[in-house]
This record gives sequence, C-alpha cells and structure tokens, in this order.
Amino acid sequence: MSSHDVEDPTRVIDSNPQEWIPFGPIEGASFKVLVADAELRQVVFMFKFEPGTVLPPHTHECHAIAYTIDGSWDYEGLHLPTGAIAYEPVESTHTPTSEQGATLCVVLKSESDTFLVNHMPDGSELVLDTPFFKALEGVTREQGEAILAAAG
Repeated sequence: MSSHDVEDPTRVIDSNPQEWIPFGPIEGASFKVLVADAELRQVVFMFKFEPGTVLPPHTHECHAIAYTIDGSWDYEGLHLPTGAIAYEPVESTHTPTSEQGATLCVVLKSESDTFLVNHMPDGSELVLDTPFFKALEGVTREQGEAILAAAG
C-alpha cells in the first residue's frame, strides 16, 4: 500500500455555526465541544466567560493549552489578554475569573479518561471526562442543555 492509499485524517472544523451551550452548574460559562477523541484522550473545545464570571476552582488530570481568542481572563495572579496562551500541567489547580469576558480555545490531553475536576461551592466535585465531552461533541444548544440536565 502506498502513502497515497492511506486516508488523510485531517479535518477542518468550523466552530462558528455551532451553538454555545450554557454550562448549567457554572453560571456565566458556556462552551462548544469541537473534538472529543476517546482513542487519543484529547478534547478541543471553545469556552466563553461572560463578564464578571468566577469559575469554581478546578484541578487538571490532564495537560491543557488555552488560547485567548478575545477578551481577557485571570487566575492566581496571571493575566491572560487576547492572544495569550495558558499552559496548564497535570495536577495544577486554579480558579479562573474574567471581569470583561473572554473567549478561549482549549486543548486537553490526558493519560486517562478524566480531564478536569471542578470543586463546586457545595463541596461536591464535578468531573469532566471523556464520556462527558463525547456526549456534547457537536450538539445543538437544546441537545446540550438536555444532556446536562439529565446528568444532574
């Protein structure tokens, strides 16, 4: 088999027509899951902070790269304006905020099926894993809200 016979796995994903899904348990946050690759344990998603959003602290069970497309956001004394990239290693914990609002493109890469653990104000943990992201890959806002509501 020649290299010309191999299917090229390259894909172009236009995030513009995809609807923002409000992240129910975290007010002021919404997202669009673009790619959730269970085999490679990778996720690519868009994330939006509304102005004045304070996220709960979360711990990374993965490596994360977050590119700031517009606006700005902060955590632990770091300021990330438009064009900035946050490189977040495994086991890092932080509490992101955004006064003006921001839009990010985030890439997660894990050695397991778990990516992020959100430490919610009521003491519970909200785990974002492969099945979570896979269920929300490319869905409409209505479908995403129904999936999140069913998940509790």
